[in-house]
Amino acid sequence: MSMPLEGVRILDFSQALAGPFGMRTLGDLGAEVIKVEQPGVGDLSRRLGPHFLGGESAYFMNVNRNKKGITLDLRKPEGKEVLYHLVAVSDVVIDAFRPAVLPRLGLDYESLKRANAAIIACSISGFGQEGPYKDRPGFDGIIQAMGGGMSVTGKEGWPPVYMGFPIGDLAGGYVAALGICAALAGRRNTGEGRRIDVSLLDVQIALQAHLGQFYLVSGDVPKPIGSSHPSNLPAGAYQSSDGKWVQIHCVTQEFHEKLMRLLGDTVEGMEGLPADPRFMTQNDRIANRDALDEMLADAFGTRPREEWLRLFVEGDIPGGPVNSIADALADPQVRMRNMVVEIDHPVAGRYKTAGNPIKMGIEESFQPPPTLGQHTEDVLGGLLGYSSQEIKGLREIGVV
Repeated sequence: MSMPLEGVRILDFSQALAGPFGMRTLGDLGAEVIKVEQPGVGDLSRRLGPHFLGGESAYFMNVNRNKKGITLDLRKPEGKEVLYHLVAVSDVVIDAFRPAVLPRLGLDYESLKRANAAIIACSISGFGQEGPYKDRPGFDGIIQAMGGGMSVTGKEGWPPVYMGFPIGDLAGGYVAALGICAALAGRRNTGEGRRIDVSLLDVQIALQAHLGQFYLVSGDVPKPIGSSHPSNLPAGAYQSSDGKWVQIHCVTQEFHEKLMRLLGDTVEGMEGLPADPRFMTQNDRIANRDALDEMLADAFGTRPREEWLRLFVEGDIPGGPVNSIADALADPQVRMRNMVVEIDHPVAGRYKTAGNPIKMGIEESFQPPPTLGQHTEDVLGGLLGYSSQEIKGLREIGVV
């Protein structure tokens, strides 16, 4: 069985995290992703520390596997000529520049369409291609702040808290990948290309999900509630007797009742818990949130974490450990799902990295991220038919 995106060619002009992460996903699914970087400089993430393997940035290596790499200076006429030759034989062009930069580099949609009328052009930016903020720089922390996410992270009364994962960039990359797949499917029916405009702020508004909806229908502004949930209770992180933490999330009444029976049977003095009128219904639990939280903290403090985890499994109760990054990457479920893989890099050597979460029922393949300009001659010569002399000439004038 072939990879689902086999035969799709993508020119990736994005840098840092959002675009490269999204295109890593499409590369994992079989697309031929050609990463285009400035000669002698490359993606800014090549210089981001603190960790390097053989001089290669761990940051860059994480999001640029399964790609070819070429260098091309779009500031020179000869570079733009090569660009349009590449566009003519490609399906998708993705960039992460601010809107005003695109015409200057020749990456605006009208210019790309002249080279390939069926091209799909995708731009990821902080605020999109239109609106009063369109020319502002927009990085992950700014996007998390402006999208409302920081206002509901942490606990009430704390300063605003930034989520540990760069969700502004990562979610934007996934949305771009989804938009490109949708455009490819549409083009199969119509033969027409498409312009895709992904705003990282737009994505954060969509990720507000039920919290944003709660505000829109009630006018009540959601507040941070730590590890709990606004309505699906019991939920939260609790410390066990050995100092380790467990997280529970009893979304349904059935799961709540199972947890109450478990605690009533296993914690001395809580035998009457299943019939406690303060916690019988969801509305009761919301009204008595503080009492419920205090009771759960006392209960979970009576046994070590491993014992609670065993009881959760036996009682079919939704709970799990609060893992560190190291714990999560060592989890047997994660390892069984091939979510930690090893790749051989020509400079960095053999290293471990996260796998592909989209399982297609076929053998997965992971090629190392390219060194700067590694495939320039292969792409220009093999794909575009440039002679070795022509490529040498482009090198001499700094185009590649």
